[in-house]
Amino acid sequence: MAFYRVKHNENEKIFDPFEDYNRPDEWENDSRLDDLDWISRYEHEAKVLEYRINEHKLKTILEIGSGPGGLCKHLDDLGALDGITYHMIDKKNAKKSHDKREWPGKIFVQDLRQGVDSKGLLESYDLIICNDVLEHLPNPTKVIQDLYHLNNNKLWISIPNWRMGHQFFYRGLFDYDNFLYFMKTHKYTGIAINDSPLKTPMYAKLESEQLLPDEYVRSWNWYLLFDKVVTKN
Repeated sequence: MAFYRVKHNENEKIFDPFEDYNRPDEWENDSRLDDLDWISRYEHEAKVLEYRINEHKLKTILEIGSGPGGLCKHLDDLGALDGITYHMIDKKNAKKSHDKREWPGKIFVQDLRQGVDSKGLLESYDLIICNDVLEHLPNPTKVIQDLYHLNNNKLWISIPNWRMGHQFFYRGLFDYDNFLYFMKTHKYTGIAINDSPLKTPMYAKLESEQLLPDEYVRSWNWYLLFDKVVTKN
């Protein structure tokens, strides 16, 4: 017997696990980085993160699924990375684009579908960034578990609002309440949320969004800051 869950809305794309996350040529063409919409988004995210970095006095940062480093570049443009070590993980073409553009930070080439390899990285980071990447991975639990051992303070995650019709590897996991529960089971507590200036079409809250503040229902993304919960032996 097969079970097929209906779409949240008519614009939602169906994820193809044989094609959509297996894209070795991603970032071979990096022209979208010069698109004004992408630049505007990175500028907004950089300002949100600049505040969090200063608020919590964070000095070491790891971003996974960073692409060529657009977020790092815009943080640097703000002067937010003075005295800060910024490492990134992504595919080889992302590093190639990053190096060609001579952008700040350092990229390590890894296949995040296999989790996060700590080889060459710092022992720990004050802040780890997952900016619209977890929903594209076949094993987000493995990635979050690996990052837990590299994180000594904060985790900042951007997830798309389903209302904008994004592709998700596991639809439903990133509904607001479900995702907070997912993070709680992985020993993280949500402490802050920011919205996006971009807005989605209006759809009513789901049963899995009862904790979502009304003012964030139409936010294109939800930017969530988490505290690592340290368990005592």
